[in-house]
Amino acid sequence: MRVDNLLTITASVLILAGCVTSEDPGDGGFFNGVAGASYGTYERRVASRQAAVDSAQAENARLAGELARLRMEHSRAKSDLIAARANAQTAGVRLSATQEGQVAAALRADPARVESLSKAIADARRLTESIKGLAG
Repeated sequence: MRVDNLLTITASVLILAGCVTSEDPGDGGFFNGVAGASYGTYERRVASRQAAVDSAQAENARLAGELARLRMEHSRAKSDLIAARANAQTAGVRLSATQEGQVAAALRADPARVESLSKAIADARRLTESIKGLAG
């Protein structure tokens, strides 16, 4: 190959490399795509996105576990409320209509969101303690 041809090819490559306007392989078409493949930009981009997916999946698993734990806690709080009401009735304590309404509402509650579930647990515990206090 002649030196002229080699200089022409080298100059062409340098000029084309100058057409690369971004490191993002999704920007700019063919030349950015070639540059992205050459410089490992695609691999870094894929690795970055995979890390984000992995992180989101781990957070999802953590939140699913937290929701399951809260649902079990809510179920126990409802059971405690039922037992406290039964103990109060056995002890001859009658709940007021307002209290019975609150107990019925607490037992019907089946919240789907974590915030609502936490509030329902707190309400059931508060009612349980209130009824236990009445029964002495």
